Amino acid sequence: MVLERVLVGIYLAACIGIGIAVSKRVFGSGDEYWVAGRRIGTVVNSMAIMAALASGGSIIGVMGLAYAQGIPATLALFGGAVVGFPMASILVARPLRNFGKFTITDFLSFRYPHAVVRYLVPVLIVIAFTIYIVAQLKAAGITAEALLGIPYNTALTLATVVFITYVSFGGMVAITWTDVIQGVLMVIVVLGTALVLTVRVGSPFEIMSQATAVAPELGQVSHMPVAGYLGYFIIWATAIPVIPHIVMRVFTAKDAESARLSLNLSMIVYSVMILAAVLAIVPVGRIDFPGLQDADELFLRVMETQFPPLIRGIAVAAVLAAVMSTTDALLLACSSAIAHDLLGPVLRGRASERSMSLVRVGSAWFVGIVALLWAYNPPELISEFYTAGVGILSASLFVPTIAGLWWQKANLAGGVGAVVSGAGAYAVIQLGIIDVGVAPVVVGLAASTAAMTVGGLLGPREAPEMIAQIGALHR
Repeated sequence: MVLERVLVGIYLAACIGIGIAVSKRVFGSGDEYWVAGRRIGTVVNSMAIMAALASGGSIIGVMGLAYAQGIPATLALFGGAVVGFPMASILVARPLRNFGKFTITDFLSFRYPHAVVRYLVPVLIVIAFTIYIVAQLKAAGITAEALLGIPYNTALTLATVVFITYVSFGGMVAITWTDVIQGVLMVIVVLGTALVLTVRVGSPFEIMSQATAVAPELGQVSHMPVAGYLGYFIIWATAIPVIPHIVMRVFTAKDAESARLSLNLSMIVYSVMILAAVLAIVPVGRIDFPGLQDADELFLRVMETQFPPLIRGIAVAAVLAAVMSTTDALLLACSSAIAHDLLGPVLRGRASERSMSLVRVGSAWFVGIVALLWAYNPPELISEFYTAGVGILSASLFVPTIAGLWWQKANLAGGVGAVVSGAGAYAVIQLGIIDVGVAPVVVGLAASTAAMTVGGLLGPREAPEMIAQIGALHR
C-alpha cells in the first residue's frame, strides 16, 4: 500500500500548498475570501460547481444507496439534482449574481428584513451542513481504511485537518482551484472505471441483466413507498437553486450570463458521471459482493478486486477529491453563516479587517472540529443522511427565495412565515413526531408555500422601492 499512500500524500500536500499560496491575496479582503473577487470564468466555475455537488456521497454514497435500495431510488435522488441545475439557471442565477453579495442569507435578510430571517437562516445552514460534512468525512474514512490500511479515525483526522487548513486560509480562491483539480480527477476515475468494467464484463445492458437476475430488487421500484422516491426527487430539485454552497458559486461568476451557463454545463458533466457509476459500476458490485454489511463500501470493494495498486491509489485520491471538493465548499458556507451572517452585523464597524479575518478562520475550524467529533461515530447510508440535512434547507429556503425574486406580493410576513413554517414542518415530520405518510420535504414545502401565500395576500403590501430594487436584479 506504499504507492497508494504516496499518491494520496502528494495530493493532500498539493491542496494545502494551494491554500497557503493564495492566503496573502485573500486574507485581507472579504470579497476575495468569500467569492474569489467575482471573476471566475465559465469553464472553471462549471467544473467547480460540479465538484461541489459531486461529493463523497456521489461516489461512495450514491452507489451504496443503489446497492441497498435499488437503482430507481438512486435515480429519483439524482434526477432531482439534475432538474435543480436548470431551475437554478432560470430562476436565481441572474438576479442573485446581480445582487452582488456573499450569501443566500444576505439576500433573504434584504428581502425580508427581520431578525428571525437574519439569524434563523444561518443557524439552519450550520446545522444542515454540519450533517452534510459528517457524511463526507465518513466517505473519506472508510476509503482510507479499506484501500490504504489507515485506521478510520486516523484517516478522518488527517483529511479534516487538511481541508480545514486550505479552506480557512485560502477561502473561495483556494476552494475554486482545488475543486477544479478534484472535479477532473473524479470524472476520470468514475468514467474510467465504468469503461474498464464495460470492456471486461460486457455492455451496460448485459451487466444490468446479469445483476438483476442475481438481485431483482436492484431494478425494482417497489422497494420503498412512492413518498420516498418523491421526497428524494423534490429535496434535490428544490435544493440546488438555494443551497448555500452552490449559491456562493453563483456569486463568484464574472457576470450573470456566466453564472447561468456554468450551472448548465456542470449539470451535463454531473449527469454523465453519476449515470456511469449507477449503470455500470453498481451492477458489477452487486454481482460480485451480494452480502455487504455496509453498502457504502461497494465502490471500494470493486476497486480493490478489479484494479492494481496504482489505479487503487488514484481511486483513493478521487474519493478524497470528491469528499474535499464538497466539504470545503460546505465548510466555507458554514463559516460564512457564522462569521458573515451571524457575527458580521455585530462586529462590522467595530472590528478591524484583520480581526474579521481571524473570525473567518476560527469559524471554519470550529465547524470542522465539531463535524470531525461527530464523524468518529457516523450513521449508515451516507446519501440518506446528508439528503435529510439538505431537506430542511429546501423546505425553509426555496419558497421565500423564489417568491422573493419573482412574486411582487411577497412581503415580510410571508417571508418570515415561509422560513419558520417550512423548517418547523420538516423537522416535525423528519424526527417522527408526527407521521403523515408523506415525505417530510413535501410537507415542509407545502407549509412554506401556504405561509407565503397567506402573508402575501393578507399582509401589508410590499414597499414600491423594494419591488423596484428586485425588478432591477432581473435586468
